[in-house]
Amino acid sequence: MAYQFTLNDQEYATLAAEAAKNGIQPEQLLHAMIQRLQISPQIPPPVTLREFAEMQYREGKISHIPTKQPMPPEMLEALERRAQRYSGGKPASEMIIEDRGEY
Repeated sequence: MAYQFTLNDQEYATLAAEAAKNGIQPEQLLHAMIQRLQISPQIPPPVTLREFAEMQYREGKISHIPTKQPMPPEMLEALERRAQRYSGGKPASEMIIEDRGEY
């Protein structure tokens, strides 16, 4: 079965110009575009941020899946205690300068 459709002069000129860039006839360009449309649904849709976070969690790369909920006060306190515990000593910049030695 064959179908016909109508293009105005500007639409056909655009189609013909694009076909000429590729060195093909306008009809061939339309067939190629239709083939690309048929192939496109086979490509899986992009992964959402949530799905990506879930994959990272399952692979053990992150310890929890982030939510938009604020952290409970006890969790914030625990994080602050940990930060204080591990922040002692010299800053990394001072250690690097010491490791360089004299010039």
